[in-house]
Amino acid sequence: MNSKIVEEFFAHMSSGNIDGALSLLHKDHVGHDMGTGAVMKGLDENRADMENWTNTFSEMKVETLNHIESGNTVVTELKMTGVNTGDLQQPDGSKIPATGKSIEMNACQVAEFEDGKMTKSTQYYNMMSMMAQLGLIPE
Repeated sequence: MNSKIVEEFFAHMSSGNIDGALSLLHKDHVGHDMGTGAVMKGLDENRADMENWTNTFSEMKVETLNHIESGNTVVTELKMTGVNTGDLQQPDGSKIPATGKSIEMNACQVAEFEDGKMTKSTQYYNMMSMMAQLGLIPE
């Protein structure tokens, strides 16, 4: 079942094992970050995105809450927590200095699979809620 691959992917992300997470992606994987609008194509761009998240949020943990699996698609509800100890990379390339504040946010990922590898993933989360928890905008 592909939901087990999603579980393994987020376990690798939670432990900071980027190589382990990448091993579950197809070489032509396309990732969509709906919070920032970024699109990552291929393993190198996806590695850079994963490293950005793990460098920005120490103690990052991703807990899967629920999976819905149909055919080659898995929809996962999840909760992410972490401490903002690294600069927050902006879509325009600028950086916001680390705040040292903790975040907790709920999210959803839609992932498509082919031959046991994730070929496409789209992450949905509330960027405004995250920015408010970091004290960067009013709550």
